Amino acid sequence: MTGLAFETIRYAVEGRVGVIDYDRQDRRNAWNLPMYREIVAAVEAANADPAVAAIVFTNEGPVFCAGTDLKASPEPRDAVTGRRPNVATEAMALDRSWLHLLARSKPSIGAIRGRAIGLGVTQILPFDVRIGGESSRYAFPFLRLGTMPELGSTALLPQLVGYGRALHLCLTSAEIGALEAERIGLISEAVPDDRVLARALEIGEQIAAYPALPLGQTRDLLAANFAERDLNTVLGREIEAFLAMFRAARNER
Repeated sequence: MTGLAFETIRYAVEGRVGVIDYDRQDRRNAWNLPMYREIVAAVEAANADPAVAAIVFTNEGPVFCAGTDLKASPEPRDAVTGRRPNVATEAMALDRSWLHLLARSKPSIGAIRGRAIGLGVTQILPFDVRIGGESSRYAFPFLRLGTMPELGSTALLPQLVGYGRALHLCLTSAEIGALEAERIGLISEAVPDDRVLARALEIGEQIAAYPALPLGQTRDLLAANFAERDLNTVLGREIEAFLAMFRAARNER
């Protein structure tokens, strides 16, 4: 298992799966700007590596991510805008946000061990698959802390768990366990704690065995057609995808 060197995360490749391992345990893996930038760099490295077909996000220590590091040292002011960049300004930037990064990346799998709090839970919503340990917990403390959910979660959370449940989770600043999270669709599977990473790697290798073009088209179609009400638009997108797949297969002969 070889990897790139970072300060707040570990990155390595296991088989055909890139593994991004949060390792800022002194701050309970809370994101500051340097950590976010290292995660983005690791994702970009995985995307550029033809040997990698899927990306797993996991953690060292008892907390997956404690949210935004509110005690992070301020960054230098931007020379053009005069503003100090932070996790929010970069992870929510239009056209280059965390959501955009994952949407254009290889399939993403969360292997969540321990607590995912605030931004720690909203960051997992765009993952294609979310595997949680049986003792993992998911907290939505935004209103209790006088803030609001972020990272596109106001759209993604209702898509995953339903509008009513999303309201309940946010308006009550709820914290739920893995079995409840699995039941409502917040995570894909709850597995024994010692199986979390292994299960994520299994899914990554399964994905790696599929042809890349239909795999990417399937992800794109599901994202594009999820809320599409016009049936002709849905069918048109599928027809175009099938034609592209058939053309690619013919060119390979």
